[in-house]
Amino acid sequence: MLYEQRQGKVGMTEQLGLKERINRFIKDIMGVEGVRACVLSSRDGILMGKAFSDDISVPSFAAMSATLLASAEAAASIAHVPAPQKIVATSEGALMMVISAGERTLIAAILKDDTDQEAAYTALTEIAREIAEVL
Repeated sequence: MLYEQRQGKVGMTEQLGLKERINRFIKDIMGVEGVRACVLSSRDGILMGKAFSDDISVPSFAAMSATLLASAEAAASIAHVPAPQKIVATSEGALMMVISAGERTLIAAILKDDTDQEAAYTALTEIAREIAEVL
């Protein structure tokens, strides 16, 4: 029984470590110049972490971001071109950037419309590489 209790504590500690890592990644993403909000999700759209206001359905945003990335990758495959490095959707006053963070995760960020897209993409790509190694 003592072994089972230790196993339970180890599992809890590992889970806490994962939450802490995800929170650190969210903090890093929010530190990128121009980022107003973000999610870290699985590639099948399951929300892992967020920095978003509570007045929207963040799980739905995560799911739709995953759909957006998967659709763009599928379209590229059909067209026999390399998979996109980033997906950018622009609107008045904001833009949304979705990038892969490895085989299992993605970053979706809402940026101010006057943000230097290439600088933001470069910074987010560095974070995405670290996420791909850790998660």
